[in-house]
Amino acid sequence: MTVRPSPLVRVRGLLQADRTFAVALPEAERLAVLNRRFATVVPAAVARACRVAAIQGETALVFCANGAAASRVRAQAKGVAKALAMADAPVVALKVKVRADWSLPERPEKRDLPAAALGAFRDLDEHLPEGALKDAVERLLARRRG
Repeated sequence: MTVRPSPLVRVRGLLQADRTFAVALPEAERLAVLNRRFATVVPAAVARACRVAAIQGETALVFCANGAAASRVRAQAKGVAKALAMADAPVVALKVKVRADWSLPERPEKRDLPAAALGAFRDLDEHLPEGALKDAVERLLARRRG
């Protein structure tokens, strides 16, 4: 199977194209449904920091990015388990694990100011009278010089 990377190729299409991946599609869809249900019973910040990773028997495995989110999920364990329960997979317990590297996407790299903006700050620095604003602009320029 030769598939060129493209932002327009959907994951579902990739999974269905290869038989070895096709078996993962139903499980991925089930986990997506479970994560949507999970997001309805916990606060939004907790839902962003945690993911339902698997159902093992009657226990849902939830990975959280930090201890605070994990603590909140543990505090709401009964309600979360009730929300995750499905007809084909009853959930009666939660196993919550902290995996700081697992859940959150990487932060985008900060871009520096464009050359035109730095030039404008230099001009501003030259024309400002002495004071707090001039000091702040000078500190900004000093940080950008390295």
